[in-house]
Amino acid sequence: MLDHIFDYFLSIFIAAPVIFGIFCYFQNKKIITKYRQPGSSELKNISGKIVVESGPLRKNYRFCTFHILLNQNSVFLFPTDFYCIPSRFINLNFNSDKRNTKSPTGLREFSFSNHSVTLISYPDFLVNRKRTIYLQNLTPDQIRLFQEALKNRMPSVRH
Repeated sequence: MLDHIFDYFLSIFIAAPVIFGIFCYFQNKKIITKYRQPGSSELKNISGKIVVESGPLRKNYRFCTFHILLNQNSVFLFPTDFYCIPSRFINLNFNSDKRNTKSPTGLREFSFSNHSVTLISYPDFLVNRKRTIYLQNLTPDQIRLFQEALKNRMPSVRH
């Protein structure tokens, strides 16, 4: 009797992340079709990482590839990482207009360099923590898209 429980547990342990991954894939496609604005742009297969800091010695790193929907007032980031359980989407709102957003987090700072963009936010569900998203190996055209979208959007900007 006890042997059969472990067989079910193993199959559930393997099937649950696969089912959740398929669910996230279809949810991401639904979000893109519902919240896409005229003049928005999509960027696919952008490499990067997410760093969550919760103190001077506690950092959590997630290396991901991103599918990005860049709207006029927000950016949707859909991370695809190498962990068993897929990550949820991240919606960063960079002005007070909350139209066409879903569970937005305010974008506090951003910076540009030659081939990367850094986005910093302080999500409500991460008390006393800072989430930094590094988008790396971008082309000049992709960086220009971010610069145009984020231009004159926030008063406290670090370039």
